[in-house]
Amino acid sequence: MWGAGDTKERAFDVRERLALLAAALASLVVELDWLAVNVAIPGIAHDLQRSPTDLQWLISAFTLAFGGVMPVAGWVVDAFGRRRTTVYALVLFMVGSLICAFADSLALLIAGRALQGLAGGFVVPGAVAMTVGGFTGRRRDIGLGVVMATASSAAALAPFVGGLSVHLFGWRSVFFMTVPVGLASVVLIYHFVVPSSNPMATARRPPVLNGACIMGGAVALTVAADRGSTWGWTSLATFLCVACGVWLLAGFVWLESRESSAMFSRNLYQDRRLHILTLSGATSVIGFVMLSTLAMWYLQAGRGLSAFLTGSLLLCFSLPNAAATYVAGRLVARRGSHVLLSAALAAAAIGLVATTTVPFPGPYALALAVCGIGVGLSGGLTNILIQQRSSAEEAGAVASVTTAFKYLGAAVATALAATALETLHHSVGGSAADASGIDTVLRITAILPAAAVLLTAPAALARPRR
Repeated sequence: MWGAGDTKERAFDVRERLALLAAALASLVVELDWLAVNVAIPGIAHDLQRSPTDLQWLISAFTLAFGGVMPVAGWVVDAFGRRRTTVYALVLFMVGSLICAFADSLALLIAGRALQGLAGGFVVPGAVAMTVGGFTGRRRDIGLGVVMATASSAAALAPFVGGLSVHLFGWRSVFFMTVPVGLASVVLIYHFVVPSSNPMATARRPPVLNGACIMGGAVALTVAADRGSTWGWTSLATFLCVACGVWLLAGFVWLESRESSAMFSRNLYQDRRLHILTLSGATSVIGFVMLSTLAMWYLQAGRGLSAFLTGSLLLCFSLPNAAATYVAGRLVARRGSHVLLSAALAAAAIGLVATTTVPFPGPYALALAVCGIGVGLSGGLTNILIQQRSSAEEAGAVASVTTAFKYLGAAVATALAATALETLHHSVGGSAADASGIDTVLRITAILPAAAVLLTAPAALARPRR
């Protein structure tokens, strides 16, 4: 039975496979909806008579809510149980999907996306915690690889499925398609995942203030990044947003430094290797979000491809990404996993730059594949290596705080990218079709995984024992 603490390195039985499928489908729902929406943005922009760059808040609202709620989600998952939290969150996610599907204004769409992100912020750590808490040793690594590969497969197919759905039924269908998958996951979780409890987490006070500080800080910085060019980068409004964001994030650090209000154990903050892995994982997430978003804008607005053709071409990026994420679960058990991580980060940087320099379409598709492999492998390796540095009791906390950092960084990066494109193009209209501006933003993005190579190089060269 899943969760029994079996230490034998045996194959998964039927019940364990179904429990693993439940966790995988839960992650799939979030990834499928998050990325399928990207290919629908031009259609939404056309209906609402907006520029695609104006609709970056459909991405940022989801990402901000998703990452911002993570610190609180870790405590909720541990305190209220992995099964209960994930089921309730999936139901809330489906409600958000239906709000978006029936929305008749940008404000309602953004509200629905924020609700999806909020719910998804509980679903993903719940799915990870169900896997980490249900298996040990090699089986835990394989289980995590399966869950992440399923999520990456959803990410892989999301542009294609979303493009096909938009082509056949319109952009609203993108939000409907996650509902049946979510219902299937709820049924499987209810029947095959064993309930869990963590008395130590329940005894801790709810980290509401801590979570509010980190989410508020990220929102303030994202608003500054999005509106800075409109307000003026030296204006009082921009300064106040930045100052507020920094002050709130500093407040989070201060609260965490106090024994009585800290959300996580001191080990999480004193583990230098954990910090490096989290930063490396953040560059993978940012690279994934930047390329998948900007490439869709470039292909549809710049190249004039349909949503279906755009989604089909982006399979060259997303399929290798999913395959590399799955392989990460099997490679991480071997010696030299940190060498692989450095190589993957380098491949991600090279792929990002290559998409801005090679001819279209053949070499461009190859560059997408190289970047997909690098981003998928580095993201998968960092996730598993991070979980290996935590106990089953702290699985929810570790997953939440590291994922929050990654996705909040991606939210700010998305807002900066949209603002940078508008600034480089000198106007909002047509900025999504500015190929040279998109190339510039992607080259800047490539600096991040390249810098992460330098951070991971010492561990790669030393090949330390895990």
